[in-house]
Formats: sequence, structure tokens, C-alpha cells
Amino acid sequence: MTSMKWAQLAFSLILLVLLACSSRRAGPAVTAATQEPVPTETVAPPAAPPREQVEIVKGNPLATSELALMMRAMADFTDTTRKRLAAGGELLPFPTQFNNLRTAEATPGMVDRSTFDPYAQAWQYHLNALYQAPEAERVGVFNALVGTCAACHGHMCPGPLVRINKMGLPQP
Repeated sequence: MTSMKWAQLAFSLILLVLLACSSRRAGPAVTAATQEPVPTETVAPPAAPPREQVEIVKGNPLATSELALMMRAMADFTDTTRKRLAAGGELLPFPTQFNNLRTAEATPGMVDRSTFDPYAQAWQYHLNALYQAPEAERVGVFNALVGTCAACHGHMCPGPLVRINKMGLPQP
């Protein structure tokens, strides 16, 4: 066979395939053996197995450990203290509810006490130092307090870091 004949044969095959693909009838297809219409509607593929449902909870979830509740209170306290210091205001009364930080019940499996306890102790130290510091030094001590939160959450439970990183104050 010459190259011209090969080219004609290839062209004919391509044309035949294109015509076959584009010449579908609008009506139902008919099987050759039975001459019965074959339904042409599209059947949906079987449904995929359900994925594990992920629920986004806005606000506080219902089941919450004592430590998680305390940390939310700590964040609220820190936000309020930040605003007061930025405005040159006085500190809130000393928050004695945070004295139980190291003994508060944690969410099971979420806290490694060998890591958490030293950070909790450092946070309590900085909290006491904040209330003992002269007014001119409070911003620096406050930032150390916030830094302790960030350091701890850098090791475990990093979710709150976005909020924590916004809590610091610029040095005067």
C-alpha cells in the first residue's frame, strides 16, 4: 500500500468514527436481537458512602471541660485587660478564679501535664507580676503574659493562636 492509500484509509476511519459518535438518534435505542426500545435516560451512579459529618460549631460547644471554660475566661480577661491598658485605665480586680489553672479538669487526651503545668505556672507568675508591676511596666509584663499563652499553645492545641497573637500591645 502506498502512503496515499494509508492516508485515505486513516482519514476514512477518523471520519467514520466522528460520524458514528455524532449520529445518535433522539428517540430510544433499539436492540438488534429483540427490536425493543432500550431506555436512554441517564441513571445516577450509586451514591457514595456517607462521609463522616463535620459539624462547625459557632460559639462554645456544649460539652466543655473545666479547663476549656477557664481558658475562655482567661481570653476574655486578657482582651479586657488589653483594652484597659491601651486606654491607660486601671486593671480589673485580681482574677482569683485562675488560681485553679493547674488543677482544672482538662478535656480527655488534650493536655500533656508535663508540658502544660510549667506553662500554667509561668502564666500565673506573669499574672501576679502584672498586678505588682508599676504602671509604666505593665504593658511589658502583659505582653509576657500573652507570650506565655502563645508558647503553650504552640506546643499543644494551636487553634487559639490566631486570637492569642492579636492580644499583645505595642510597647510605649
